[in-house]
Amino acid sequence: MAFMIRRFYSSVVEKTVLISRSTDVFENLALEHWYYRHSDFTNKSMLLLWVNSNSVVIGRHQNPWLEVNFDPAIDLRIARRNSGGGTVFHDNENLNMTFFTNRDIYNRKQNLELIVETLKNEWNVVTEINKREDIVIDNMYKISGTASKLGRPNAYHHCTLLVNCNRELMSNLLRKREKNIETNATVSVTSDVLNLTQINNKVCINRLMTAVGLQYLKTVGNTTTINQGFNYVTPNEQTFPGFNEIKNEMESWEWIYGRTPKFNITVKCNDQSVILSVKNGIIENVATACNVSLNNLVNEKFNMNIVEEIKQHLKTIKK
Repeated sequence: MAFMIRRFYSSVVEKTVLISRSTDVFENLALEHWYYRHSDFTNKSMLLLWVNSNSVVIGRHQNPWLEVNFDPAIDLRIARRNSGGGTVFHDNENLNMTFFTNRDIYNRKQNLELIVETLKNEWNVVTEINKREDIVIDNMYKISGTASKLGRPNAYHHCTLLVNCNRELMSNLLRKREKNIETNATVSVTSDVLNLTQINNKVCINRLMTAVGLQYLKTVGNTTTINQGFNYVTPNEQTFPGFNEIKNEMESWEWIYGRTPKFNITVKCNDQSVILSVKNGIIENVATACNVSLNNLVNEKFNMNIVEEIKQHLKTIKK
């Protein structure tokens, strides 16, 4: 016999806007996941606003070596988030927003419309939502990317909003380059982007937080809303028990690199080639017709330095 479990909702919904005091990407991703895992959003919804220092955040099912152009000279953190979708660049001029709800009332389009309305009302910046549910200007230039985590009972939609980010650095880090990687991992779609300050130079992060937050608090559906206002939060173990465990996992090699879907990478030099098979971030096989022994690489953690080392070996082979 099948039983139906019906969730009952009150006609009163509590709404809160939280602003993270942290600019650490791992702390903010851990905070986001803590709320997703531990909160009851049956009759409550919440907007979390957060800003990170320089970082690249890949989607849950992506390959960091394919998505990111690693440069040891750049002070940068690489993170993998829990939601799907593509890779994004964060810096202190890029606002991140996470809309938490119960799964049954999840509405990503409504969240995006709220942002579009805020930009129009506050700065007369006209934007639209495209078929991929990005927010764009002139149906061409992307100012916001979006992704979701849909579970039971909770869900969230999060998105970025480019205010005045370092577009040159973002381009250098994320520009597509041929890396000879074969994979079934999710691949980011390249888009032309604009900063909001290029449209209206009066847009700033702090005012944007206030404007989006106020719009969120006053947006009411068919329910009575209890407005809990704005609150600052500091991500830490004392306030959020279990936080450190989540953060430690988020910043571990096993999560960032070890969760990469299986892939093959072909290394070429002087008409010679080597194929590495990588599973869970570990080299499991080396295939080559060259007169060079590279079996010592098997069971090693893959990184781009290994590619350069192989190229040096291939240069020594006489034709």
